Amino acid sequence: MEQLVNDIRNGNIRAFKQLFEDYYPILCVYSQQYITDPESCKDIAQEVLLTYWERRKNFNEIHQLKSFLYTATRNRCLNWLKHATFIDEEFEKTRNISDEDVFEEEIMRQETFLLVRKAIATLPPQMQRIVKLYMAGKHNQEIAEILQISEGTVHSLKKTAYKKLRAILKEEFFLLIILLHHINRLT
Repeated sequence: MEQLVNDIRNGNIRAFKQLFEDYYPILCVYSQQYITDPESCKDIAQEVLLTYWERRKNFNEIHQLKSFLYTATRNRCLNWLKHATFIDEEFEKTRNISDEDVFEEEIMRQETFLLVRKAIATLPPQMQRIVKLYMAGKHNQEIAEILQISEGTVHSLKKTAYKKLRAILKEEFFLLIILLHHINRLT
């Protein structure tokens, strides 16, 4: 990740595109903690990432970049709420979200989500679909109907997918454990 920051700092558009693809959906989801309008969330995420590109020379380390992305997203959301025609209740409700523990917890969840999403992306397409549908709350029978395959095939491919994911995430295992422990401690 440090190399990615260095490449972006040096103007590598491909590296920025990779970062954009990784963090755009995460920042959209993060901004939805504050704002319910999906289009505004997308705009904010895009603006934050473009602001980073414009200021890329100021970032030397990944932790600086991540801190900037999350803080800038939160601040833009709060500014959006101030200037929007929302009722005061909505704004007061979002003030509670800006609590530091909640902020850290959300960052950890999003980082964990990124690790898992990248691992899932390495699976064959059919396994990716099965895992994503399962994570969306679908049962084997529903997945089989959606993908028009047998329930046994879903079970078998899901089992194989999870074996592959365990192997892929093995290197990240301790990080995931620490993140999940910290999240559970906060909740």
